[in-house]
Amino acid sequence: MRRRMICGTLLAAALFALPVGAQAADYSFTTDGTPEYYDATSYEEVYGSRYNYGGPNLVDYQIPELEYGSFSTTQTGVMEKALLPGLQQSVYTSTGGGSYGITGSVSTGNIAEVLPGVSNVGSDTLLPGVTRFTDLDEISLLSNGAIGKISIPAIGVKNYYVWEDTTSSSMSKGLGHFTNTSVWDGNVGVAGHNRGAKYVIGDIKDLEEGDRITYTTSEGTRTYAVESVTKIRNNDWSYLEASSDNRITLITCVAGDSSYRWCAQATEID
Repeated sequence: MRRRMICGTLLAAALFALPVGAQAADYSFTTDGTPEYYDATSYEEVYGSRYNYGGPNLVDYQIPELEYGSFSTTQTGVMEKALLPGLQQSVYTSTGGGSYGITGSVSTGNIAEVLPGVSNVGSDTLLPGVTRFTDLDEISLLSNGAIGKISIPAIGVKNYYVWEDTTSSSMSKGLGHFTNTSVWDGNVGVAGHNRGAKYVIGDIKDLEEGDRITYTTSEGTRTYAVESVTKIRNNDWSYLEASSDNRITLITCVAGDSSYRWCAQATEID
């Protein structure tokens, strides 16, 4: 019995002499983060008031302005041209001192958009800066295959046919149409020889402001008034860019200087 007690005492002493094992606290960790990973989204916390179910609320139908602009045309009701109950129908903006939204009467069916800088006169209303363009396949060619014909009384040009492309073949029959420009609405770009051919428009350099140009296609006839005559570099294509108004741009060579061109632009008149 005595031996067993001694053995037990020695065993206990040996166990206490062993290294102490790792404790749970050694594996715990803390962070400086917060458990609130996202902002509150409830109506009460965001707007500081209870939501009125079944009735109007402070932020109902309010559409925020775009960060990069002063007004937005995405308002519900504007795109549909409909007056919807409870919707904000117009908003003041500082741009141009105007407003946007929808106006009119549901009962009469007279609904219209209201946007800054846009004229409501007539049925052909355009947004500011919106370009016009008519592709060749959107109109019918004349009976001889030409796109249309041009007359410029001030320099004796009468019914010169306009043919697609500015190749020698096209311009041997009349004037050539720049294929990347419109054929009716917007900016119509036309080229012609300045001399040495049957059909020449070299005298466009002598046009004066207000001189008339007429352009006829299957869509009808438009009359333009000369706005500018400019000598441009032969690689300056800026005058052929699409426009929001209806205009015609005539380009021809400068005699004795192939690095320049004469460019006459005219805009549609009433």
